[in-house]
Amino acid sequence: MKLNFLFIVLLFSSYTHTKISGYVRDFDNNKPVSNVLISINNSKTQTDSLGYFSLDVNSNSSCVLKLKKEGYAVKKIIRKPYALENKKNDKADKNAIYMFKNESDFSNKKNQ
Repeated sequence: MKLNFLFIVLLFSSYTHTKISGYVRDFDNNKPVSNVLISINNSKTQTDSLGYFSLDVNSNSSCVLKLKKEGYAVKKIIRKPYALENKKNDKADKNAIYMFKNESDFSNKKNQ
């Protein structure tokens, strides 16, 4: 019985709980982008009026962030959870993700 309990505790402790947060900004004008749909490993959230998002993720492996908003190119980012954690002394721009408008020269245009 004690062995089963120990196994269950070890199983649950193998998953890390990470808070991923940051700001989404427009590449061309550096303004916040609100209402961006962000999905991270099947969890979803949206940015607020300041472009800020925060999401708790249970993962000990790479995270895939997918950002979508009408008028902007879809953006995918693959990161380790510890690389995305919000540090207390970091400035907002260090946690910024920049999105390109569809008409931007930097968007994901194929076969030009």
